[in-house]
Amino acid sequence: MQRVKYAAVGCSGMGRRHLHGYAKLRDSGHGNIELAAVCDLDASLANALADEAGSLTGSRPPAFTSVAEMVASVPGLEAADITTDAGSHLSVSRACLGAGLHVLCEKPLGLTVAECREIIEAGRTAGRIVSVAENFRRDPMNRLVKALIDDGAIGAPRLMREESIGGTDLIVTAPWRHFKHTGTVIVDSGVHNADIIRFYLGEIVSVYGESRLHEPLRRPQPQVDAAAAQRDSWWGARSQLPAITKATGEDAIYAQIRFASGAICQWVLDRAGHGLPRDERVIYGAKGSIAAPGDRNGRPVALHLDGGLSITDERILDFAPSYRLNPVAATLFGDARPWRYDFGFNDVDQKLLALQLHELADCIRQGTAPEVTGAEAMADVALAYAPVESGRLGRPVTMDEILNGSASPYQDEIAALRRSA
Repeated sequence: MQRVKYAAVGCSGMGRRHLHGYAKLRDSGHGNIELAAVCDLDASLANALADEAGSLTGSRPPAFTSVAEMVASVPGLEAADITTDAGSHLSVSRACLGAGLHVLCEKPLGLTVAECREIIEAGRTAGRIVSVAENFRRDPMNRLVKALIDDGAIGAPRLMREESIGGTDLIVTAPWRHFKHTGTVIVDSGVHNADIIRFYLGEIVSVYGESRLHEPLRRPQPQVDAAAAQRDSWWGARSQLPAITKATGEDAIYAQIRFASGAICQWVLDRAGHGLPRDERVIYGAKGSIAAPGDRNGRPVALHLDGGLSITDERILDFAPSYRLNPVAATLFGDARPWRYDFGFNDVDQKLLALQLHELADCIRQGTAPEVTGAEAMADVALAYAPVESGRLGRPVTMDEILNGSASPYQDEIAALRRSA
């Protein structure tokens, strides 16, 4: 099969992460995609990524500052991997789709549900694939949890608890994550949780919740350890951050979610939590419960059944007969049915990004839809905003209302801010 030629569009921190995912795929023996160009409005960033690609792969792609110029200059270009800031996903996706390129776009697909809808429509008009880089669900441990649920290990699901609390008044990665009009942390980070909630338990009927801006002044995180320094290599030195960031967007959501199945999810995402930090993901069913280990850490899933039986070792696979990774994932993680793994964060991150790029190329060649379509990603964005909109309206909201725009006062404010910017 001829490899799909693609362009890396966006050459900053996330673009570098995707580049290393491409290198991981290329080295796996499953390479079905070829980096043929890089593009960024900042020529220095574009050239830096092209140089890094040359060092990683032995082949330096040409660098551009314009999608139109790039498409005109690179024959056979078929796709774009968009890793620009979330606020530009709409304009960049439109440009790429309009130029005839299939698109893999980083999450969130758009800053609002309305922007997601515009991107989906642009893809439909162009007759091109819109895939979204939602990587948590591709983690083998999340695949295992999903199989345990689907295979009936805990009976019918009744309750899910998704909690992430911590952060105090520190900047979460970068200042823009605290600005209402550029994609707050509850959206940029929250879509990950939203996607996992939907991935595990399916169709959502309604959401009741509230949001808060607890910490209006944010300060840079101190450099604490070697692992943090390694993660920072993707984003730049912490010393480059402003002394104080004035936050304008919410940093916490508290929600109760009702599923079509009758199950309930209690979701807390509080990026301003003080004191004891908490990260917990548990699903309770009619016969037992599953404690998920989180994302990109490889820790074992814990299955707890009535009678005091707790399973945290390889025996858990007996309760998930449908669990099996696809051949590419099995190669990258060393097993078709891993019950745990032991890789560093960056290594796992690259493996999951490699899977997304491989899927994009495979969908282009086979004419199939990606796992996380534009519609799927739009539903994730809708769920991230649902508690905020519910709090503004003072009542539960349905997912249909959020998706069709009839219950969107907060997102309407974002749209107005973006128009006036």
